[in-house]
Amino acid sequence: MNLKMKLLRQEFKFYISNEEISSLRNSLRLFMKLDENSNKETGLYTITSLYFDSPNDDAFNEKVDGIYSREKFRIRKYSESEIIKFESKKKIENVISKTSEIITNSIARDLFQNNVHLLGFKKSKFLKRSFALIKSNGLRAKNIVEYDREAYFLPYGNIRITFDTNLKTYNSNKNFFDKNKSSTPIFYDRINILEIKHSLPLPDHLKFVLKKITAKRCAISKFVLSNKYTNFSPYQDNITEPF
Repeated sequence: MNLKMKLLRQEFKFYISNEEISSLRNSLRLFMKLDENSNKETGLYTITSLYFDSPNDDAFNEKVDGIYSREKFRIRKYSESEIIKFESKKKIENVISKTSEIITNSIARDLFQNNVHLLGFKKSKFLKRSFALIKSNGLRAKNIVEYDREAYFLPYGNIRITFDTNLKTYNSNKNFFDKNKSSTPIFYDRINILEIKHSLPLPDHLKFVLKKITAKRCAISKFVLSNKYTNFSPYQDNITEPF
Protein backbone atom coordinates (compact mmCIF):
# COMPACT_ATOMS: atom_id res chain seq x y z
CA MET A 1 0.00 0.00 0.00
CA ASN A 2 1.33 3.42 -0.94
CA LEU A 3 -0.76 5.66 1.28
CA LYS A 4 0.55 9.13 1.96
CA MET A 5 -0.97 11.60 4.39
CA LYS A 6 0.37 15.08 3.93
CA LEU A 7 0.73 17.44 6.84
CA LEU A 8 -1.94 20.01 7.49
CA ARG A 9 -0.86 23.22 5.83
CA GLN A 10 -2.11 26.61 4.78
CA GLU A 11 -2.52 27.45 1.13
CA PHE A 12 -2.61 30.84 -0.60
CA LYS A 13 -3.04 31.52 -4.30
CA PHE A 14 -2.38 34.46 -6.61
CA TYR A 15 -2.69 35.27 -10.29
CA ILE A 16 0.80 36.11 -11.47
CA SER A 17 2.41 37.35 -14.69
CA ASN A 18 5.34 35.84 -16.56
CA GLU A 19 7.46 38.82 -15.54
CA GLU A 20 6.76 38.27 -11.83
CA ILE A 21 7.55 34.57 -12.16
CA SER A 22 10.93 35.40 -13.66
CA SER A 23 11.74 37.82 -10.83
CA LEU A 24 10.64 35.47 -8.05
CA ARG A 25 12.36 32.47 -9.62
CA ASN A 26 15.76 34.13 -9.48
CA SER A 27 15.33 34.87 -5.78
CA LEU A 28 13.82 31.53 -4.76
CA ARG A 29 16.62 29.55 -6.36
CA LEU A 30 19.07 31.10 -3.91
CA PHE A 31 17.71 29.09 -0.97
CA MET A 32 14.97 26.72 -2.18
CA LYS A 33 15.32 23.42 -4.03
CA LEU A 34 13.62 22.58 -7.31
CA ASP A 35 11.25 19.63 -6.99
CA GLU A 36 13.12 16.38 -7.65
CA ASN A 37 10.42 15.28 -10.12
CA SER A 38 11.06 18.25 -12.40
CA ASN A 39 12.44 17.80 -15.90
CA LYS A 40 16.17 18.52 -15.75
CA GLU A 41 16.07 20.66 -18.89
CA THR A 42 12.85 22.65 -18.40
CA GLY A 43 12.52 22.61 -14.61
CA LEU A 44 8.86 21.65 -15.05
CA TYR A 45 6.58 18.66 -14.75
CA THR A 46 3.03 18.23 -16.07
CA ILE A 47 0.06 17.48 -13.83
CA THR A 48 -3.17 15.97 -15.17
CA SER A 49 -6.13 15.80 -12.78
CA LEU A 50 -9.57 14.26 -13.28
CA TYR A 51 -12.15 15.63 -10.82
CA PHE A 52 -15.35 14.02 -9.54
CA ASP A 53 -18.62 15.74 -8.76
CA SER A 54 -22.29 14.94 -8.30
CA PRO A 55 -24.93 15.31 -11.04
CA ASN A 56 -25.98 18.54 -9.27
CA ASP A 57 -22.42 19.91 -9.20
CA ASP A 58 -22.28 19.86 -5.39
CA ALA A 59 -18.48 20.10 -5.14
CA PHE A 60 -18.46 22.94 -7.65
CA ASN A 61 -21.22 24.85 -5.85
CA GLU A 62 -19.60 24.35 -2.43
CA LYS A 63 -16.42 25.96 -3.76
CA VAL A 64 -18.21 28.86 -5.47
CA ASP A 65 -20.39 29.47 -2.38
CA GLY A 66 -17.36 29.41 -0.07
CA ILE A 67 -18.57 26.55 2.13
CA TYR A 68 -16.44 26.49 5.31
CA SER A 69 -15.54 22.79 5.20
CA ARG A 70 -15.45 20.72 2.02
CA GLU A 71 -13.82 17.70 0.38
CA LYS A 72 -13.23 16.74 -3.24
CA PHE A 73 -11.85 13.66 -4.97
CA ARG A 74 -9.60 13.38 -8.01
CA ILE A 75 -7.32 11.08 -9.97
CA ARG A 76 -3.90 12.55 -10.75
CA LYS A 77 -0.86 11.63 -12.80
CA TYR A 78 2.44 13.37 -13.39
CA SER A 79 4.15 13.92 -16.76
CA GLU A 80 5.03 10.63 -18.45
CA SER A 81 5.04 8.64 -15.21
CA GLU A 82 3.01 5.44 -15.16
CA ILE A 83 2.05 6.12 -11.54
CA ILE A 84 -1.56 7.17 -10.97
CA LYS A 85 -2.82 8.50 -7.64
CA PHE A 86 -6.28 8.74 -6.17
CA GLU A 87 -6.55 11.76 -3.88
CA SER A 88 -8.86 13.32 -1.33
CA LYS A 89 -8.36 17.00 -0.63
CA LYS A 90 -10.08 18.48 2.41
CA LYS A 91 -10.21 22.17 3.18
CA ILE A 92 -11.31 24.07 6.28
CA GLU A 93 -10.85 27.78 5.59
CA ASN A 94 -7.16 28.13 4.60
CA VAL A 95 -6.05 24.79 6.08
CA ILE A 96 -5.57 21.90 3.67
CA SER A 97 -5.08 18.18 4.22
CA LYS A 98 -4.46 15.86 1.31
CA THR A 99 -4.45 12.07 1.36
CA SER A 100 -3.30 10.13 -1.68
CA GLU A 101 -2.75 6.52 -2.65
CA ILE A 102 -1.31 4.91 -5.76
CA ILE A 103 -3.93 2.98 -7.74
CA THR A 104 -3.77 0.71 -10.78
CA ASN A 105 -4.77 1.69 -14.31
CA SER A 106 -7.68 -0.70 -14.00
CA ILE A 107 -9.07 1.03 -10.90
CA ALA A 108 -8.58 4.43 -12.52
CA ARG A 109 -10.50 3.34 -15.63
CA ASP A 110 -13.36 1.96 -13.56
CA LEU A 111 -13.53 5.26 -11.68
CA PHE A 112 -13.58 7.58 -14.68
CA GLN A 113 -16.00 5.29 -16.51
CA ASN A 114 -18.26 5.55 -13.43
CA ASN A 115 -18.01 1.83 -12.67
CA VAL A 116 -17.26 2.24 -8.98
CA HIS A 117 -19.61 -0.67 -8.28
CA LEU A 118 -17.11 -2.98 -10.01
CA LEU A 119 -14.31 -2.16 -7.60
CA GLY A 120 -13.39 -4.86 -5.12
CA PHE A 121 -13.21 -4.48 -1.38
CA LYS A 122 -9.57 -5.51 -0.85
CA LYS A 123 -8.53 -1.90 -0.54
CA SER A 124 -7.11 0.34 2.17
CA LYS A 125 -9.40 2.06 4.65
CA PHE A 126 -8.81 5.30 2.76
CA LEU A 127 -9.93 3.87 -0.58
CA LYS A 128 -12.86 2.00 0.97
CA ARG A 129 -14.12 5.21 2.57
CA SER A 130 -13.55 7.28 -0.56
CA PHE A 131 -15.17 4.81 -2.96
CA ALA A 132 -18.13 4.41 -0.60
CA LEU A 133 -18.65 8.20 -0.63
CA ILE A 134 -18.32 8.34 -4.41
CA LYS A 135 -20.95 5.62 -4.74
CA SER A 136 -23.38 6.90 -2.09
CA ASN A 137 -23.21 10.51 -3.35
CA GLY A 138 -23.48 9.50 -7.00
CA LEU A 139 -20.22 11.22 -7.91
CA ARG A 140 -19.12 11.08 -11.55
CA ALA A 141 -15.93 11.87 -13.42
CA LYS A 142 -16.56 15.44 -14.54
CA ASN A 143 -13.61 17.33 -16.01
CA ILE A 144 -9.88 17.24 -16.60
CA VAL A 145 -7.37 19.97 -15.79
CA GLU A 146 -3.78 19.89 -17.03
CA TYR A 147 -0.92 22.32 -16.46
CA ASP A 148 2.85 22.63 -16.20
CA ARG A 149 4.26 23.16 -12.71
CA GLU A 150 7.53 24.69 -11.58
CA ALA A 151 7.87 23.75 -7.92
CA TYR A 152 10.28 24.85 -5.21
CA PHE A 153 10.46 23.38 -1.78
CA LEU A 154 11.98 24.10 1.62
CA PRO A 155 12.02 21.23 4.18
CA TYR A 156 11.49 23.64 7.08
CA GLY A 157 7.77 24.02 7.61
CA ASN A 158 6.88 21.82 4.63
CA ILE A 159 7.03 24.94 2.44
CA ARG A 160 6.19 24.65 -1.25
CA ILE A 161 6.01 27.47 -3.76
CA THR A 162 4.72 26.61 -7.20
CA PHE A 163 4.15 28.38 -10.51
CA ASP A 164 1.40 26.76 -12.60
CA THR A 165 1.42 27.68 -16.28
CA ASN A 166 -0.18 26.58 -19.54
CA LEU A 167 -3.48 25.68 -17.87
CA LYS A 168 -5.91 23.80 -20.09
CA THR A 169 -8.95 21.59 -19.88
CA TYR A 170 -10.65 18.92 -21.96
CA ASN A 171 -14.22 18.62 -23.09
CA SER A 172 -14.47 14.93 -22.26
CA ASN A 173 -13.47 12.95 -19.20
CA LYS A 174 -12.64 10.04 -21.52
CA ASN A 175 -9.36 11.71 -22.49
CA PHE A 176 -7.46 10.99 -19.29
CA PHE A 177 -5.21 8.34 -20.84
CA ASP A 178 -5.16 9.84 -24.34
CA LYS A 179 -1.74 11.38 -25.03
CA ASN A 180 -3.10 13.08 -28.17
CA LYS A 181 -6.14 14.64 -26.53
CA SER A 182 -7.42 17.97 -27.80
CA SER A 183 -7.38 20.75 -25.21
CA THR A 184 -8.82 24.21 -24.55
CA PRO A 185 -6.65 26.89 -22.85
CA ILE A 186 -8.07 28.28 -19.61
CA PHE A 187 -6.06 31.53 -19.67
CA TYR A 188 -4.15 33.69 -22.04
CA ASP A 189 -0.44 32.80 -22.11
CA ARG A 190 0.68 35.45 -19.66
CA ILE A 191 -1.73 34.57 -16.86
CA ASN A 192 -0.47 31.96 -14.40
CA ILE A 193 -1.13 30.81 -10.84
CA LEU A 194 1.23 31.11 -7.88
CA GLU A 195 0.58 28.85 -4.89
CA ILE A 196 2.24 29.20 -1.48
CA LYS A 197 1.78 26.24 0.88
CA HIS A 198 3.26 25.91 4.36
CA SER A 199 2.73 24.18 7.71
CA LEU A 200 4.75 26.60 9.86
CA PRO A 201 5.15 30.40 9.69
CA LEU A 202 7.25 31.50 6.73
CA PRO A 203 10.86 32.47 7.57
CA ASP A 204 11.67 36.18 7.36
CA HIS A 205 13.95 35.88 4.33
CA LEU A 206 11.18 34.18 2.36
CA LYS A 207 8.64 36.80 3.45
CA PHE A 208 11.01 39.45 2.15
CA VAL A 209 11.21 37.75 -1.26
CA LEU A 210 7.45 37.27 -1.50
CA LYS A 211 6.87 40.98 -0.91
CA LYS A 212 7.74 41.34 -4.59
CA ILE A 213 4.29 39.98 -5.41
CA THR A 214 2.05 42.86 -6.49
CA ALA A 215 -1.04 40.77 -7.18
CA LYS A 216 -3.70 40.31 -4.51
CA ARG A 217 -4.47 36.93 -3.04
CA CYS A 218 -7.44 35.24 -4.75
CA ALA A 219 -9.71 32.25 -4.11
CA ILE A 220 -8.56 30.30 -7.17
CA SER A 221 -9.76 26.81 -8.09
CA LYS A 222 -8.52 25.11 -11.25
CA PHE A 223 -11.46 22.73 -10.93
CA VAL A 224 -13.91 25.65 -10.98
CA LEU A 225 -12.09 27.47 -13.79
CA SER A 226 -12.15 24.39 -16.00
CA ASN A 227 -15.94 24.20 -15.66
CA LYS A 228 -16.24 27.21 -17.96
CA TYR A 229 -15.33 24.99 -20.87
CA THR A 230 -17.27 21.79 -20.19
CA ASN A 231 -20.85 20.79 -20.74
CA PHE A 232 -21.21 19.55 -17.18
CA SER A 233 -21.67 22.83 -15.31
CA PRO A 234 -23.59 26.10 -15.77
CA TYR A 235 -20.54 28.09 -14.62
CA GLN A 236 -20.39 31.29 -16.71
CA ASP A 237 -18.17 33.58 -14.66
CA ASN A 238 -16.17 36.05 -16.71
CA ILE A 239 -12.54 35.68 -15.72
CA THR A 240 -10.80 38.93 -16.57
CA GLU A 241 -7.08 39.45 -16.96
CA PRO A 242 -5.67 40.62 -13.60
CA PHE A 243 -2.82 42.59 -15.14
